Amino acid sequence: MKRSTPALISLLIGLTACASLSGPYQEYEIRFEGDAQPALGASPSDEELINTAAWLIRHKLELPFPAAIKAHVYVNQATLVDGLIKVAGETTDDAWDKGRYAAGVASRSGLFLRGDYLARMHLVARVGLFAHELAHVSQAKLRQGGRGRAPQWMLEGHADWVKMRVLDLLRYRTYGESRDHIVRTVVGSPTPITLFPPLPELADNLAWVKTTNKLGAPATYCQAFLAVEWLVERYGSAKVTEFFARFSLRTDPREHWAEVFPISSRQFVDEFRARLERLAGSSTPAAGGGTLAALQPSCG
Repeated sequence: MKRSTPALISLLIGLTACASLSGPYQEYEIRFEGDAQPALGASPSDEELINTAAWLIRHKLELPFPAAIKAHVYVNQATLVDGLIKVAGETTDDAWDKGRYAAGVASRSGLFLRGDYLARMHLVARVGLFAHELAHVSQAKLRQGGRGRAPQWMLEGHADWVKMRVLDLLRYRTYGESRDHIVRTVVGSPTPITLFPPLPELADNLAWVKTTNKLGAPATYCQAFLAVEWLVERYGSAKVTEFFARFSLRTDPREHWAEVFPISSRQFVDEFRARLERLAGSSTPAAGGGTLAALQPSCG
């Protein structure tokens, strides 16, 4: 499903020379309402893929979005960072931290995407990126107006869970295939599972970024996906959504876990750790040692 993109790449090269730092070269409303799933042809556009992923997330996974969200597509890193500052309202430092290597960034107002990266990504990778970032848009909607936010490992693990579900619903890759690849990636990680940081050490974004840069995506994104998947398996996806939504309240965020899950956070972390370490030697490592650098921010 490799996408032929010489025309798009040529367009991006031309636009780079004259692009203004004041805005994207493409911008469109993300449409996720309607009774029927949007139909996709053999070579769907990015706009069609985003709309379809958003529709599935809204109607099949029952996750909310703000009433109006847009996709902003930029020519390169500099224009993406400028958009994050001027449109998304990020500080300069935060915009550079988020846009330095990312193919896509989510905000409450929608998606901010790098067109030069999209032009080199195949169909499944693009859909996965869109679904992952749209999940973050939904998470922001769920916590709007409240105090704090869920632990970073839950936010990222859930975004990848949404990604795997969307790929499965579109019949681009089954959920089982995605999960198997993640398990094999963890097993084949250059960082042994025993050296993966415990989930509580991945609760804030700064620690998450530092750990990903130091140990790689298997220790963060892949571990987080497996943890969230186990939560969903044990208690259902609605409970995870309920947990995210409690951050819209003005109550103490430390109380939310106990209000939603019938197991203490400490017990879940300990049981998951034991489950994770049992994976060692349980599967054939993914090809290439499980390196996922080309797919970050994500696992699988």
